[in-house]
Amino acid sequence: MTDSIAARSAVAHATSICPAHDWCVEAGAHSTHASVYVEAPNADGLGDRVLPASIIADEQGAPFIGFLDLDLTPEQTRARCAELRAHLDQVEALADQLDGIAPGDPAAETYSITAPGAFGRLINAEIYESDEPDNPHSTIAIWAESNSNAELDVTGAAQLIADLERFIPRLRALRKHRAAPQAHR
Repeated sequence: MTDSIAARSAVAHATSICPAHDWCVEAGAHSTHASVYVEAPNADGLGDRVLPASIIADEQGAPFIGFLDLDLTPEQTRARCAELRAHLDQVEALADQLDGIAPGDPAAETYSITAPGAFGRLINAEIYESDEPDNPHSTIAIWAESNSNAELDVTGAAQLIADLERFIPRLRALRKHRAAPQAHR
């Protein structure tokens, strides 16, 4: 939960005067209960807020999450959020494509990040395949190199940030490769 969402939820809880639900921020007599609205931080091209969501309940019904013009259970909400995350990864891949950043090769053994002034790689990521015959599995291993200390100036820090931004699509490629169904799993 982001700090702003947590802060709004804390305010909503602290200021709730509804006897039926501690998350309800409606004042006075009301038959529909509603929590604080959570919205994306930016508006669409027409100035409308996007992805608003809140907890809603009427006097006869169980609470639900109003999201994407749907009445969702917590489990359904989590599933929709996972779909949106996957979609956002695809949108971000379009930005990488437009910037000329090739998509990461999911079959690559290791992706690494170095920084100017470092004594070697700073961060590494790879798909680790277990060689245990009775427990075959794979995971994404991410580790920092202990002997690659670097003291960066502003330019070096900017370069490291740029390198990290190029590393993220590669990490996504490893995640996508790991998530793909394979015969040995």
